[in-house]
Amino acid sequence: MIAAIAPNGRIYVAGQDQSFTSEDIVWFLKKLCGRYRKRDMIVIWDGAAIHRSEVVKAFLKERPGRIHLERLPAYSPQLNPVELVWSQLKRSLKNQVFADLEDLTIAVMDRVKCLERDPKLVQAFFSKKEIAFMTD
Repeated sequence: MIAAIAPNGRIYVAGQDQSFTSEDIVWFLKKLCGRYRKRDMIVIWDGAAIHRSEVVKAFLKERPGRIHLERLPAYSPQLNPVELVWSQLKRSLKNQVFADLEDLTIAVMDRVKCLERDPKLVQAFFSKKEIAFMTD
């Protein structure tokens, strides 16, 4: 799964049953650009190799200034508000058994829809002490 959240409480999630490729990252960034057509974006993400791929770099070069990247320090999930999304999803699904990937996918997407309907909760992820610097 891949996700992005915004300080206004919006959440964007995509999933697939295989590892994400550089092309998938570009697809996701294009979707975000489509959601924020009239605004440039700041994307704060970790230093995963897939984020630094030539495919992603080429995409960003085609759109100078459209997406500004800030990289989190290495091994610092506590600074990444999306990690709070994953934590919330895991907590809401704990102690459940799923017969197959389809059942798990349905349950995860149901929980994501709950987050989409609760922008105040998503906004609260940005008020965590370690993350609040992003919106101060």
